[in-house]
Amino acid sequence: MNRPAGLAVDKNENILVADQFNNRLLVLDRSLTSAHEMSVTVDGGLRRPYSLWYDKSRGRLYIGEWPWLGGGRVIIIDHLKDFTASSV
Repeated sequence: MNRPAGLAVDKNENILVADQFNNRLLVLDRSLTSAHEMSVTVDGGLRRPYSLWYDKSRGRLYIGEWPWLGGGRVIIIDHLKDFTASSV
């Protein structure tokens, strides 16, 4: 990872990390023994994701991007049951 930032945890205790300078989200299992990238298909891809908030009751993930260098968006992903998906 290159400048890990925000963290979120799903109902299965998987950990989602905003890997800011790699412009990606990384999912770690609860034992920290495996990882996979969660690809987010948005206009132009992720740009410096740095904050995460996961509303488990609504299945909604909020991704905040760093406001410089073309970022500054809040991306909302609905109907996300957990972090096992490789693409959202």
